[in-house]
Amino acid sequence: MNNNPLQHIAFIMDGNRTWATARGLPKLVGHNEAAKSLKKIITSCHDRGIPFATFWALSTDNLKQRSQEELNNLFSLFEKVVDEIQELKDKKIKIQFLGDLTKLPEKTAKKLLLAQEQTKDNSGLVVNLAINYGGRDELTRAIQKIVRENYKPEDINEELIEKFLDTADMPDPELIVRSGGHFRLSGFLPWQGIYSEFYFTPVKWPDFTPEELDKAIDWYRQQERKHGK
Repeated sequence: MNNNPLQHIAFIMDGNRTWATARGLPKLVGHNEAAKSLKKIITSCHDRGIPFATFWALSTDNLKQRSQEELNNLFSLFEKVVDEIQELKDKKIKIQFLGDLTKLPEKTAKKLLLAQEQTKDNSGLVVNLAINYGGRDELTRAIQKIVRENYKPEDINEELIEKFLDTADMPDPELIVRSGGHFRLSGFLPWQGIYSEFYFTPVKWPDFTPEELDKAIDWYRQQERKHGK
């Protein structure tokens, strides 16, 4: 039994397109329904007193391989989502981003960064939206930053690398949840997730409810956390 407080939960929000296809609906409908689930789960994480929640919305591979039409719809949806999160004013949610936003359309990037700036002093749940995020890309960018800062090889250690990651100053996720039925991480938080518990569910993200969140948390509570001991 694990009674330690859950500080950080991360989600791979998978199954949106297959959810729509199974219903004979356009993929965009799946993404729109996924955004509704995202808002519900953000509220649920807040209500359960979880300090950090990370949601993977778009991978670096998605950005390279999805059609421009689908990507344009996603960019518009991201802009709408950050507005809706900010509308939860009573929860004082702090919005942050993981990933390389410089590859997004300028209008979208500005909108997202504005939301980050406007919520930076909020004291509630920290919501990390991982957009154009890939674990290898994150590590590559971190190494590039370290090189630009002219650190010597003997200066480089785990603590230094962590300072240059997208998740600097955040606790590592104790629990990573993947919806949609796939049993893989696909490059999600490879550094931060070394001691995470992995919860895989066949439930597609548009159908992922607060009740499903509670199932994942209850499962996590049953895991013995050893951290190499």
